[in-house]
Amino acid sequence: MKYRIYSAIALLIILLLFPLPAIAANPSHIVTLQTTKICQVCDLTGAYLPVSKLDYAFILSSDLSRANLVGSNITFSNLSRANLNGANLSYVNFKHTKLLLTDFTNAIFDKTDLTEADLTSATISEVQLAKAKLCKTVLPDGLISNRDC
Repeated sequence: MKYRIYSAIALLIILLLFPLPAIAANPSHIVTLQTTKICQVCDLTGAYLPVSKLDYAFILSSDLSRANLVGSNITFSNLSRANLNGANLSYVNFKHTKLLLTDFTNAIFDKTDLTEADLTSATISEVQLAKAKLCKTVLPDGLISNRDC
């Protein structure tokens, strides 16, 4: 009897100390995005989409918070009003992409290519921009950066 109680307590402690990540992305939204490249107001929270080819995609007003997009191509696309809070955007190619009013709070930028991207009114920090390639990039304040041309 004591063995069961101790086992239950040990299991409870393990679950509290090591919580499992909750992936809440809607599977049908992921399939829609990958097949049609159109996903408006989609729940892609925590989506695992590394090295995806999402060129010419329309992902408007969608939640991509905590998504893994490492190495993805998202060129000539529109992610305006998207939530990319905490997303991993390392090595993502955003060339010629509209990112108007996009939330990049806590997003990971490492060698992210923002060449000719439009970040008008986006929420993004100077630290994040320092790790990205900027060439003919419209910054959140409307100025154009040619830093890496």
